[in-house]
Amino acid sequence: MKNIKDLTVKVTYEVGLGDLEMPKEVYKQLLRASERGDDIKMNSMKYSSAESWLSENIRERDCMEWKVEIIDLISNESNEADA
Repeated sequence: MKNIKDLTVKVTYEVGLGDLEMPKEVYKQLLRASERGDDIKMNSMKYSSAESWLSENIRERDCMEWKVEIIDLISNESNEADA
């Protein structure tokens, strides 16, 4: 076993949703973001209705593909011979 002090990862996954009902404002914001090539970021006020709706309706268990990027990995052991 390794003792890890800090691990930071970026998880990206793809989800397909179908047969949806959503408020018109959410649809407008999703369309605008799509047309502009914008990402919808959490805690951003730019597309707040879309962000809220997406966070309520997307679940990681629904993902079709996912990938993990290691951002930072710090061991508790300073001199690791088997690193």
